[in-house]
Amino acid sequence: MKLDTSMFHICRQPLAVLLAIILLMALLTGCTATSTTIMDEELVSNPKPMSTYKSLVIRKFDLKRELYSDVPESRMGSQERRYAQVPDQLAEQILRYIKAKRIYKNVSLEGEVSADNTLILKGKFTKMGRFRVSIETFLLDGDTGQEVAYCRQTLWDVFDTTEGIGRLGRDVADFIDRIQYK
Repeated sequence: MKLDTSMFHICRQPLAVLLAIILLMALLTGCTATSTTIMDEELVSNPKPMSTYKSLVIRKFDLKRELYSDVPESRMGSQERRYAQVPDQLAEQILRYIKAKRIYKNVSLEGEVSADNTLILKGKFTKMGRFRVSIETFLLDGDTGQEVAYCRQTLWDVFDTTEGIGRLGRDVADFIDRIQYK
């Protein structure tokens, strides 16, 4: 007895297309941005409520060159030069997200500390690499210079530094928003 396969010819082509689409979707899913932020530590040590502050001055985060390059500046490539601009980009992202949340009456970048209800945001990069960025963030009382809040966080699986810095800026703003009533 011979099996008639002519009716399966019609079904083979759509099935192959369907399998190709499923395979393509599986491959593209693995390539999406999957950065994950881990909040390593949060601490609020201020005796008065954080909501009493009315102004915020954002300082650029410190980034030591040895964290992203071990060659002289004259031989740095484009990737290393982009890393050198990261503190400016992070400060601008934090400024943007803080202003959007409307937490403070006055928010400035590298501005003067004038009012007695002013917070100063400072920070530093502790690790900088192709797949990981770690920062420490400090909130200081504008009058006394005392640290009133601190957080340490790491962004993992960073493939695009620009996207990662935007995410870190949003996470710092979320931290500041979260501690307002502590």
